[in-house]
Amino acid sequence: MEDKKQVHEFLSPENFEFVQMGEKIYDKKFETKPIGYFKDAMIRFAKNKTNVFASIILGLVILGSILIPILSTKNAEVQESRLAYLPPRIPVLADWGIADGFKYLDNQVVDLSTIDPETGLGIPATMPIEYIKLDTLENYYTTCNDSTNQSCVGGDNILSVDVNRTHVYVESSSVDAISTYQLLSLSQATEGYIKLDIAQLNLTDENAVFNVYLKPTLFGAWTLVFSTTEAGVFDISPYEALGGVATVNSQIRMELVTTESSDSVYIHSVEVYNNTQEEPVYLATGYNMAHFYKLVTVDEFSGGTWNRYNGQVLAARFYYDAYAYAFGDYTIPALPRSTYDALMIEYADTCTVNWVDPADPNHYTFTEGCPIIEVLGKVGVVVVGDTEYFSYRIVANYGLMNGYDEIPYFLFGTSGTGKDLFKLIWIGTRTSLLLGVLVSAVNIAIGVVYGAISGYYGGNVDLIMQRFSEIVGRIPWLVTLSIFIALYGPGQVALFGVLIISGWIGVAGVTRTQFYRYKGREYVLASRTLGAGDGRLIFRHILPNGIGTIITTSILSIPGVIFTESTLSYLGFGIGHGTTLHIFGLELTGVSIGVLLSDGRNRLLYEPYLTVFPALLISILMITFNMFGNALRDAFNPALRGSE
Repeated sequence: MEDKKQVHEFLSPENFEFVQMGEKIYDKKFETKPIGYFKDAMIRFAKNKTNVFASIILGLVILGSILIPILSTKNAEVQESRLAYLPPRIPVLADWGIADGFKYLDNQVVDLSTIDPETGLGIPATMPIEYIKLDTLENYYTTCNDSTNQSCVGGDNILSVDVNRTHVYVESSSVDAISTYQLLSLSQATEGYIKLDIAQLNLTDENAVFNVYLKPTLFGAWTLVFSTTEAGVFDISPYEALGGVATVNSQIRMELVTTESSDSVYIHSVEVYNNTQEEPVYLATGYNMAHFYKLVTVDEFSGGTWNRYNGQVLAARFYYDAYAYAFGDYTIPALPRSTYDALMIEYADTCTVNWVDPADPNHYTFTEGCPIIEVLGKVGVVVVGDTEYFSYRIVANYGLMNGYDEIPYFLFGTSGTGKDLFKLIWIGTRTSLLLGVLVSAVNIAIGVVYGAISGYYGGNVDLIMQRFSEIVGRIPWLVTLSIFIALYGPGQVALFGVLIISGWIGVAGVTRTQFYRYKGREYVLASRTLGAGDGRLIFRHILPNGIGTIITTSILSIPGVIFTESTLSYLGFGIGHGTTLHIFGLELTGVSIGVLLSDGRNRLLYEPYLTVFPALLISILMITFNMFGNALRDAFNPALRGSE
């Protein structure tokens, strides 16, 4: 009670007084300027430095996709097969040995005539030594089973019987008369004999046997001179088996008799000796044996295989200057005469004949600075009446022949067609961006109209429209793709169809939600009471209030479209090389990020940069687009208005 009494005394009228009773009071001006909805959104957007940085990067990528294809002077249109798969070469870094244009080659067959007696190292016949980084050159032996490679030496030749056959024959060829004579010219006077080296003899048939036959003359009958069931090195003296014939000038036949197709004989070598020489008169092994002998079918029970096994080839691995090699000298087998004459006119000041072969006037060289270094002769000569038609076989400098004043830098390397990958990536980015924007614009237009009608009218209209969108959205992606590919084939029509058929559903759902949110607000009801039509209510009162969320959803749909297009093109179902796209008067090549990734996937282990650089750029594009979209979503969120 005491407290209540004190409070009453404190609140008595005599304890209060009026202030400013004698003054005129005016409205004070606002100290700050009024902030609209969009300006408030941009203020919130700018306060997130990460989003601003991502937006700047996105802007630079978009700007680069527009300007770089226009300003770059590098080739991205014409195929230059000699420049295919050049590695990245970047100024300054190349001086430090990084991205210097050197390329690694492995398993290159060595030309045995190039082996240096001091170092013992040889180089491939296809690579001039001036382009090789010699301190990286290594030689090593590797296994080979190639019957066509003369550098594949040693090893064995395998003789085996086919299924349902009982024997197989291999005999020396009578086509090469000199080799036949060397192999089988045996003289009893010099105590000539054949040394047969059988590395393995795998026999499971108890009646299996390996036989050797000779002919005493080229047209005589085959005579058995040796049989064995075991491997080893055997000296065969044929004279007793041949009835005392003093000289043998004929062929040899080797036979495997067995009923098991798993049986085989590994023959290492056949040598001919006489006692007057320490070295063999003739040696057949490895490559020589594989080609000196031929497989023959004598009857219906014979047949089998004759294969190389476990040979060796001297190979090399090294780094070489890929740019110097590509832009250096090369041979043109047939240069049209018209092209030759045009070059002579263009380079008349520098193309002066320096030397002419006395034995062949069609063989001559030019002075330094001429794109044609040497003319080796005429080819394909055809005389029609008094006119002679022909081409030139020449040695030329690739750089000068194709208008390169100096060896260029390809920052990202070159593609499989010799085009500048750096420029191609930006061309592909431009194509992917335009496709993404165009498809998103179509999807947004359809989605906004569809969602607005569904959300505004509601009821049965909304029910029917939502069931339709659900049906379309539930169609499996692969089914949609298969239908369009079957109807139109891979290409831009199928690509647009797949991207648009259900791409609008997300925007339609967001728009429908916004219309349900705002169509019952007081200002909408007041406008309807005053006689506003449906169009005015939709586009002047409801849609502007939900535009922030719709914009955000639309922006976020662009990277999704780009990624889907890249996936389809990567799989070979989108646009591709050889196609063109016409968008708003622009003619675009069929190169996108997905197409470039598809080109690089088969060369990933050999030229990883073909995949790394396009993948890196599309990753940057996806990340920055999503960060930009998320920033817009937060900025346009009405619940955050006025907050920081």
